[in-house]
Amino acid sequence: MAAANPAVVASLTALLRSSWAETYPRRPWGLTVVSDGVTATTTLANGTSRAWPQTRVTLAVPAGWTATPTGAATAPSLAPGARLTTTWKITAPAPGSGPAALTVRAGAGVFRFTEAHPFTPLPAPPTRDGHLSDLPWVSATNGWGPVEIDRSNGRKEGGDGTPIAFGGVTHAKGLGVHAPSEVVYHLGGRAARFTALVGIDDFSTNQSAAGATRALVRGDGRILLTTPTLTGASGPTAIDLDVTGVRLLHLVVQDANSNSAFDHTSWARPHITLA
Repeated sequence: MAAANPAVVASLTALLRSSWAETYPRRPWGLTVVSDGVTATTTLANGTSRAWPQTRVTLAVPAGWTATPTGAATAPSLAPGARLTTTWKITAPAPGSGPAALTVRAGAGVFRFTEAHPFTPLPAPPTRDGHLSDLPWVSATNGWGPVEIDRSNGRKEGGDGTPIAFGGVTHAKGLGVHAPSEVVYHLGGRAARFTALVGIDDFSTNQSAAGATRALVRGDGRILLTTPTLTGASGPTAIDLDVTGVRLLHLVVQDANSNSAFDHTSWARPHITLA
């Protein structure tokens, strides 16, 4: 039949392809929780075809902690497809307090939801000018081994890096990483300027000229700077950025030549000046 009717086959095939969908998004349903180290945001989504009456969300924290909603946590009715989103400010008993277990409960008509969520508070923001390598980071991911403090990235273990150096000039303070890498610091909106030297360090350059990376600085998700391609031959790039109002500072290093070998990169003298 198909061979005898090629025009019909072509028409039906075109119709089939025009109606094809690559994805089928599902209507949000139930309770979800996300947090950023300062706040937790709860979302209750009505994925049914009926309104949910007397909707209420509560958030319980351990003794000594507080959770204060910054918006409505109740609604007389939640329409089909609607969401009740609430942001809660979480306060730890003291700076540096360990992780907490949050318990979120929601009720809406006959429905009941419970969600346990781990919450790790951000480190306290800096109180004076200084180097980032002297501050605790929020998070650190690295392509090879751990992020090194005041050393080049080294071979594998923490503390095995050589002194941070570019072209034989050493720097006592900094961070040694390997692409891909991202280190995040909590500035809390208190800093005014961020300065550093970033580049392929001598640890890689002395082994091979093949290393090539690119460094990015982001503030609260916004890109503040992207360097040219960094190589041993190019030397480091000097950074001097206005970071006024930035809460979370991200130091990112990416591979720049589809070859992550010899991509050890250092942030030398990463220094912040408070506003």
